[in-house]
Parts: sequence; C-alpha cells; structure tokens
Amino acid sequence: MAGLLAAGPAAPADTAQVRALLHQAQGLLRAGRNEAAHPLLVQAHALAHGLHFAPGEIESLRVLGKAELVHGSFAEARAYLNQGVDLARRTPGQGHALANVLLTLGQVANEQDDYPGALRACEEALRLYHAHGALRDEARTRNGLGIIYSSRGDFPRALAMLLPALRQSQQLQDSALQANCLSNLGAVYFRHNEFRKAQQYFEQALPLVRRSPETSTLADCLTNVAASHQQLGELTEAETFYKEAIAVSEQAGERAQLGVVLSDYAQLQTEQKRLPAAQATLERARALLENSGDTGTLAATLVALGQLHQKLGHPAEAEAQARRALALATSIRDWSVLETAGQLLAGLLKQRGDYRQALTFAEQAYAAHDTLFTQSKAEEMGRLQGDFQLSQERARAQALARTGEAQQQRLQAQQRQLWGLGLGFAVVAAAGLALWRLNRLLGHKNQQIERQSAELTKLNATKDRLFSIIGHDLRGPLHSLHAFVELLDGPPLPPARLSQYTQRLTRTLDHTLALLENLLNWAALQMRASAPPRPENLALAGLVEENIGLLTAAADAAQVALTHHLTGDERAWADPAAVRLVLRNLLANAIKFTPAGGTVSISATQEAGCWQLAVADNGRGLPTPTPHQPLRPDALERRAGEAGQARSTGLGLLLSRDMATRTGGQLWVASAGPGQGTTFTLRLPVAEQPAAYARLDG
Repeated sequence: MAGLLAAGPAAPADTAQVRALLHQAQGLLRAGRNEAAHPLLVQAHALAHGLHFAPGEIESLRVLGKAELVHGSFAEARAYLNQGVDLARRTPGQGHALANVLLTLGQVANEQDDYPGALRACEEALRLYHAHGALRDEARTRNGLGIIYSSRGDFPRALAMLLPALRQSQQLQDSALQANCLSNLGAVYFRHNEFRKAQQYFEQALPLVRRSPETSTLADCLTNVAASHQQLGELTEAETFYKEAIAVSEQAGERAQLGVVLSDYAQLQTEQKRLPAAQATLERARALLENSGDTGTLAATLVALGQLHQKLGHPAEAEAQARRALALATSIRDWSVLETAGQLLAGLLKQRGDYRQALTFAEQAYAAHDTLFTQSKAEEMGRLQGDFQLSQERARAQALARTGEAQQQRLQAQQRQLWGLGLGFAVVAAAGLALWRLNRLLGHKNQQIERQSAELTKLNATKDRLFSIIGHDLRGPLHSLHAFVELLDGPPLPPARLSQYTQRLTRTLDHTLALLENLLNWAALQMRASAPPRPENLALAGLVEENIGLLTAAADAAQVALTHHLTGDERAWADPAAVRLVLRNLLANAIKFTPAGGTVSISATQEAGCWQLAVADNGRGLPTPTPHQPLRPDALERRAGEAGQARSTGLGLLLSRDMATRTGGQLWVASAGPGQGTTFTLRLPVAEQPAAYARLDG
C-alpha cells in the first residue's frame, strides 16, 4: 500500500491529487473521523475513475470498503470491495493491489460470519503476496487467517498460520506485527483452555506492546495477561494487571475500552466475593458502554449485573437488567447472552409466582442453547470436511510424487541400457505409452476422489440436517415438558391455567411424535437408498380414503373439512407404502396451515401418462405467489401452524419429496400467495388395467 501511495518522480498533477486525497482520508480514518474521511474518498474515487487511473481507483475502493467496515455497514463495504477486486483483476500488473483488496474483503466476510468467503479471499491474498515476495504483507495475512481459524475453533489451522507469521515478523524485526502475532497465539491457547501457554505468549507480547504508542493495544494486552492469571487462580497478579489496564484506558480517555476492561475486572471481583465492589464496577462499565456501539459487551455486562443483583437480593433490579440484556442480545442474535438472560428471567419469575412468563423465558433459553449446540456441530462438521479434503489433497500429491519418482527411476535405468539409436527410439516410445497409461490411471483416480468428496459433502449435509432436527426441533419440546414439570413441582396452579398449559403441552407432544415418525422414516429411507422400490397396481381412491380416516380427528379438532373427488378408477404404478406416507404428510401439512372453517380437498386428473393427485387447501398460502413448479423443501419458509401449532421443521416435505422420487413420481407445489391457499401435486405413472395384470400374473 505504501508503494502505491508513494509519489512517482514524474506523476501528473491530477494523479498526485488522487494520492493526496487518499493520504488525507486515511489519516482521518486513523484518527477515528470516518464522517470527515468519506467525502474525500468518494472524491478520490471519482477523480481516479475519470482519469482512468486504475491504481488510485482500486485503492480508493479498498479504503472506502475499510471505512464502511469500521462503520459496521457490511453490505456497502462488500459492494466497494467487490468493485475493487473486479477492477484489479481486469488491470494488468495490479496483483499486489488485488491482494490488498482481497485481504480487506476477507476481514468483512469474517465480521459477517461468512467463514468460507473469508478464507477464500485471504488465502488468495496470501498466494499473491507470496508470489510478489511481499514478506511483510504475507506475514500480516497469515496473522489474519490465524484469527479467522481461531474464531471458528479450528485450533490446528490457526497455529499453522500464526507460528510462521510470528517467525516472519521476527525476521522483519517488526515489533508491532510480532506483538500482534504473540497476542493472537495467546488467544488461541486461551480459547483452547491452555491458560499457562496463553499466559506465556501474552507476557512475551507485553514488552513489545509497551513500546507502541497505541494505548488501546496496551490495555488489551494487559487485560489478556490479567485474564490468564485469573483462569490459573492467581488472583492477586490478575488484579494488578487489571488495575494497570484501567489506568491506561483512563489516561487515554478511551471510554469504550475502559468499559470492556471494567466489565472483565468485575468478574474477578465477583469471584473474590466482593459483591458490592463488583456492582459498582459493573455500573460504571454499563455507563461507559451505553453509547459506545459495542452492543455485545453491553448486553453481557447487563446480564452480569442482573446476576449480581440476584445474589444481593434485589430481584426487581435483576429482572430489569436481564430484560434489557435479552432485548439487546435478540437484536444482535447473541445466543450466549440470550441463553443466560433467559435462564435468569425464568428463575426470577418462578420465584415471583409468574409461571407462565417463567415457562416462556425458559423455552427461549433452551432454544438459544440448542442454537449454540447446532452451530458448534455445524462448525465441527465443516472442520472434519476440511480435514478430509486436506488429507485427500496430500494423498494425491504424495501419490503423484511417488509415481513421478518411480517413472524417473525407470527412465534412468532404461537410459543406462541404451546401446543404439534404434533402441533409444523404442525406449522413448515405451516411455510415452507408459506416461499415457499413467495419465489415464491418474485421471481415473482423480475422478474417484472427486466422487468420494461429493459423497462426503452429501453425507455431511445429511448429518447437519440430523443435528439440526435432533438438537433443536426434537429437543425443544422435551425441554418444554421439563419446564412444565418444574412448574408442577411448585405451588398448585389454578385450574384454568393448568388446563391452558396441558393443551399447549399436548399440541407440542403431538408435533414431536409426528416429527419423530418422519425422522425414523427418513432415516430408514437413507439406509435403504440402494434397495429398489416395490411398485404395484395401486388404487388411489382406497389410499386417499384410508388417510382421510386417519386424519379426520385432527381435522375435526382444527375445524377443517376433509373431502375428496376420486371416482375409484384412478390406478397408479407406485409403491403403496411410499404413496401412503406422502399423502399423510401432505394432508397433515394442509390441516396445520388451514384456519378454522377452512377446507382441504383431494382430486385426481390424468395428464401425459401420469395421475396428478392434488391436495389443495384454502388456508394461509405461501408468503409469495408461486407458480406450479417442482417442490424444493429447502426453499420454503419454516412457519408456525394455525392456533399456536409448532413451527414446521421441513422434514415432512423433504421425506415426501424423496419418497415420491423413489417410487417413480414427482412432487409439485403452487400457491397464489398469502391467504390464497396452497396446492401440492403428486405425479404418479398410470398403471395398466387390472385385467391386463391378471393375464400377466397367470
């Protein structure tokens, strides 16, 4: 970047103006004056574009993206940076500038929790820096990749990036980058609960940071050292470093930084049973964080303050702080604070006798816990898939190396045996044939590896769905049952409230039983994926009447009418078990999303050698008008049913789609939009007449 902004000896005046605008804007950004920097950057971009000055335009787009990132406007940041990437790719000789833009794009993607996007951008930037011999930028990028891997819990890859970055920073004698790498290594070990190693890296970074003019960096490092001492039970040493971090932040006037340090220090005071002092520290931290924009730390501080008030016997104040923390955590989807605040409110309201609200907050806490569980499992599966792909790449490289070495040895042996030109030509021809055969063999092996990788990706997607269903949709109702039983263990409930809770619990368990049945059917379908279906000449009217009989009670309870218009002549060539399961799911789904007084009807028409078995309702309809098209369950929004029925998991439609496909049919969907109802159509091949089958059987 410095090379880009350095003025050339013969730079035209207008090009120099672009550079000057960029230099001035970056100075304002470093001083935290984003509002003043933005118009200068826009002016620099417009001027560079008009002059066709690609380096200046690329850099102005990069800095605009960086400014939007600092401001928290991620969509605008990505728009600027994507323009910069496109321009840099089109402009020859801009590899280093492209790497700069990609690195900033990776930072934006990481802030948006776009883990794959962040890795793609930063890894390409790393390759470009390495190719251009930009050692400092390469070390900086490795450091950034280490942070990304660490934030996702991928500790081996984080260390694999940060340790080389540390060695490069030492080679460059860049104390600021070296301190940053040491701090990040300490953070990796801290997250991995190896607090002694974390402390060693933090304390190595501290002398380097003390020489830096950046007071916020020093406060961070002191806080890290204090936290590692605290985790090791060395509370006196921890307090010493916390107090120094507070003094540094106060001296620098860093209100937000001071709020973060005070919030951490209050945890130590609470651990030391100094509750009044911890309350005063948290109150001060809350006041400093109110207008800092750090909503996550403010929410965590509020819930910690609520827990402290509960310990001090101030339930009203504890509830007020917990409710505010819950609202803030909901706005930023901070599941950890949502879980803690929900648990705190459930306990406080249960003590107060408000069991209905207690149950609501307990369910919110359980839902947040399940979301955290699902996210951790998804990240774990992603790491496993990455490990598998990495091992496959290594195995492929090793195989190619072994093959190359063996081929080289054979060629050398053949060359030693050459005694004439004719024999030499023969050897060359044989070697060419061997290479051709080897290339074919390697091609087949590569195809096999790609097929295995695709199968693993599909298997991981299946496992992710199972984790999501089991970890959230199946465990959630059981948590509700647990919370309901806890309420029964308290003072006797009024009969009206007991009846209300019982009805709610009955609906929840009905939904759970249906989900469990679909889950077992789907698992069985996956295990029998290679077994052929068992189609037969099937009377559709009989199956329709059978399923209507099974679901009449549910329809009556929902005040929904079930009708069909089949004549009895409709015969399809399909697997009866598959059609029965698809019909049952479609009817149950229609009843669930049709309000009281509505109608669900089944009809059949013949078209192009197929029966079109349609299940239509006049209920809620889909959120957007949807023309008649093949069903894609993952594209449909998961919604709660009528009359407080549980939110759909999408598993029933996925199972129905798979079952329909296995029996030779298709599942289609159509809706005119909200309030206009939905129609699901099962297409099945027409069967021959029963008499024809009787002759064949005979």
